[in-house]
Amino acid sequence: MLFEPTTLSATARIIAETLETDYSVDPAPVFRQADLDIGQLEVPGARYPSKNMQALWRAAVETTGDPCFGLRAGRRVRPSFHALGFSWIASQSLLGALRRLCRYHDVITTMPLSMHIDKVDGSYEMTIEYPDPQYSPEIASIDTLVMAIIQLCRYATDATFAPLAVAFKRSERHSLDAYEEAFGCPVTVNAERVTLRFDRETLEKPLPGLNLELARANDSVVEKYLATLDSQKVTSEVRELLITLLPSGQTNQSRIAKHMNRSLSTLQRQLSQEGTSYQEIRDETRRELATAYVRESKLSLSQIAYMLGFSDQSNFSRAFRRWTGVPPRKFH
Repeated sequence: MLFEPTTLSATARIIAETLETDYSVDPAPVFRQADLDIGQLEVPGARYPSKNMQALWRAAVETTGDPCFGLRAGRRVRPSFHALGFSWIASQSLLGALRRLCRYHDVITTMPLSMHIDKVDGSYEMTIEYPDPQYSPEIASIDTLVMAIIQLCRYATDATFAPLAVAFKRSERHSLDAYEEAFGCPVTVNAERVTLRFDRETLEKPLPGLNLELARANDSVVEKYLATLDSQKVTSEVRELLITLLPSGQTNQSRIAKHMNRSLSTLQRQLSQEGTSYQEIRDETRRELATAYVRESKLSLSQIAYMLGFSDQSNFSRAFRRWTGVPPRKFH
């Protein structure tokens, strides 16, 4: 990789708090064991090398002697992680919140990670995979991620929330009872990948804190933050501007270049160097926002067309059919 993966220090803070509060362990020596400066926890937005973070997970489990350390750490997660936490709470539904996590998980860690959620047999299944064996995560970090997802869903709804089932890729491990108690559902092992299965109706139910305008504003903040981490920085900057400017309809290349203090030719050259084009970025951004709005919001099609910068509803509907193969009213 061109850039070594990093992890937001908020994750390390959770480890430190868990060591200190749940195990009465001074976290400073554990951080030193992983060659991490614990003082960086006081720096807003600081990030640690992901390989050192995996060493920190190992050290935490070894120090406490608790193979279920990740479950305890995951219980401490709250909607934070930069602006992503605000977007989570303001999402239309848990489905929308989980899709935001799938899209913006680089805020938490830039380790090679694939997260997606799909409709399967009337329910929803979230899949988590780490495709690069060079960056294989510790079991405790996977445990924390799964527990954190469930905790965030509980935070946005109520403490009784539970998935229908959780499956781990690893071979069988003791204390499965502890996992089932923590998750509130059956847990299996030896699966092809890590998955969480959710009830469809529960995930589609509107959240009490829904505020699409606030969620969209925080999406823009997240895009801007990711641009500082992304090797495709210009692409991310264009995408962030589009999210902000699409409702105005003023999103031609020249105007975007002017907002970025570049000439049109410079912008085109830089995007080409990053393997993309303005048209591709605009189409992708519009498509992602369109499917999210149609799935999650109670906005009319004319309102959605306006928010995406289309001149009228019919042009939006034609574009939506081109993207998805179906008209907006038949999309689920």
